[in-house]
Amino acid sequence: MGLFLVIRILKIKPVQEFKNFKSSRVVTRTKSIIDAEIVDLKERITFYSTYKEQPVDASSDSGIVLQADEYAIAIASEVGLIESRSSGGVAEPNLIDEGRFLVTDKRGVFIGNNETREFVWSKLVSHQAEPLASAMVLYLSLSNRQKVSGIGMDAKSIKDVQQRIEFAVAVGLEREAQFLDKLKTQIAALEVEKTTAPD
Repeated sequence: MGLFLVIRILKIKPVQEFKNFKSSRVVTRTKSIIDAEIVDLKERITFYSTYKEQPVDASSDSGIVLQADEYAIAIASEVGLIESRSSGGVAEPNLIDEGRFLVTDKRGVFIGNNETREFVWSKLVSHQAEPLASAMVLYLSLSNRQKVSGIGMDAKSIKDVQQRIEFAVAVGLEREAQFLDKLKTQIAALEVEKTTAPD
């Protein structure tokens, strides 16, 4: 019985230490953190509400000509075109080319040193960000393409680009107003959360 008790005590202690460690890593959401999120959402609403008037450097020297009714929403430089290729029955991401990625209200266009690839939002089935080494890849699955391609970039840029793509798809589906309403609802929820948050 004495041995059993010693084992139980030894097993409990590391679990308790883990719980203490885990709880010490939880970030307390303060008013300033919530305020920063509100400011970010308000800036996004302002941009999305006026995106047709916003200057985005999508000059013709990039090799892309925008259609008359097409508007640039974002451009990410220093990105990579990623494709999954099977090696020994396992799909592995491979860098195909490096370049820039232009997001418009109609499509996304990768403009690389060796190739250009278009992602039409009306054919977008899904988009998902996944880690790759120290960067991230935004995989874009299209209904008219068997292989899934992705755009590799740093984590901060991928979040911004993914948000812009979500807006571009909403514009393409004529759900722009609902998209903006969703952001306003998020702001309202944050305002409520802020009332009980510590300083």
